[in-house]
Amino acid sequence: MTRRLALLAAALLGSSALGACAPSTDDVPACEAGHRLALVAQTVPDAAYVPCIDSLAEGWSTQRFEANAGRTRFVLVPDRAGSRSVRVTFQPACEAGAGVPTTPRADGVRTSIELRSISPRYAGTLSDAFPGGCVTYAFDFPRGPHIGLMAELDATVGLFSRRQLRVELRDQLGVELGP
Repeated sequence: MTRRLALLAAALLGSSALGACAPSTDDVPACEAGHRLALVAQTVPDAAYVPCIDSLAEGWSTQRFEANAGRTRFVLVPDRAGSRSVRVTFQPACEAGAGVPTTPRADGVRTSIELRSISPRYAGTLSDAFPGGCVTYAFDFPRGPHIGLMAELDATVGLFSRRQLRVELRDQLGVELGP
């Protein structure tokens, strides 16, 4: 991590600690070049993509954003899922599973879904695997609204190209994103 980005991350972490008393839905970075998305990118430095909030659907909120070396995690909470939430994890690789391939969410991404249950709840894990990284989405939705909730999940979390992030950070903020 370059010295500039390290200073940026330290300032960001310091400012977020000061605001920790106020609830926020802005903890998880939006799909636009910025300091918080750069911080997420640095947690898995070889990943071709970085997860972000593309469009937070009405009735959804974010919680428990954690960006650590080797992994970023956050929780999405839809208001129609009862007390259940979606646990999103960004890490260098996915565990090999019995997921069924589905429509890729971006170029060069292998998307799959593995269901643990379809009734009485629709529960499982959606995975996006790509060079250098993987994002998993562990969900558990009630039957009925699960179709709409899955569509909203798909629209909520985006995958931002690391290459694009690197260019935009340099051009807009003068920050170099390593590697």
